Amino acid sequence: MAASFPKLPGYVPTHDCTKTDWKKVSHVKLEEVLNPKNTPPPVYKLPRKPEPQLPESKDPKSMSYSHTQFTNPYGGDIKIKYEPSFVKMDKQVLRFYAYFQEGVAESKLEAHRIRKLTITYYLDDSTIAVSEPKQNNSGIPQGDFLKRQMILRSDGSGTRMTPFDFVVGQDAVIYGRALHVYDCDSYTREFFANYEKPQPEAEPCPTDVFNSTSQKPTVSHDRDFAEHYLGGTRVQSQKQFLDNDRKVLRFYAYCEDRPVVIHYFLADDTIEVLEVHFSNEYGYI
Repeated sequence: MAASFPKLPGYVPTHDCTKTDWKKVSHVKLEEVLNPKNTPPPVYKLPRKPEPQLPESKDPKSMSYSHTQFTNPYGGDIKIKYEPSFVKMDKQVLRFYAYFQEGVAESKLEAHRIRKLTITYYLDDSTIAVSEPKQNNSGIPQGDFLKRQMILRSDGSGTRMTPFDFVVGQDAVIYGRALHVYDCDSYTREFFANYEKPQPEAEPCPTDVFNSTSQKPTVSHDRDFAEHYLGGTRVQSQKQFLDNDRKVLRFYAYCEDRPVVIHYFLADDTIEVLEVHFSNEYGYI
């Protein structure tokens, strides 16, 4: 029925007569923040005020004298009475630690893998970022698990997730995947304690076969001495590589009045000499 009315203000039944702000938002921005109604983010009550980062005091000779030469025509002192929410909540971040279990179908050594995640909630614009710490030889892509964006609740209400949707000991559903929150940092606990909703105690994170077997085995000195005493020992080069892998010594020197950098690799006792290049230099390639 509404389609038969002319598209003029006052003729559409769904027209909001109380709305006075008709500013438009770019569709690119709407896709990034998932905020079609352009509702401003809430201002949360912080446990402690952020430390102001004020610039150094200027020289009195370089200061502006416009306030002394030109008085305020409206009377009184000129003061800033409005502070946007992104300034109040700037650099205020809540950090939660979660995990989920993922099945491994193409391995006979393990049946599942425990994926540990770090959930970061930004209070300035109510966006969420999920990252996964990288592990050596994990065989799966790790790092940025979910880029920073606004996430809607999974109940179909169309509202964005708030910090109170993350509770230690409960699951937080993000895009259909249930992430079990098992801990949070100290500042996050202060934030919820300030709202009189303290977070429960941290839960132990389960381990899997990969994490238990990927730990570097430690060899006791007694066992190493017994192997040497009986005449059997590990290959020296292999032991040296396992103990000193990715350990490099760096030295700074000069060669023919040119700065060079010397790298000594402890894994295989090799040396690398690099020449330091500068922009717009000539005479050396």
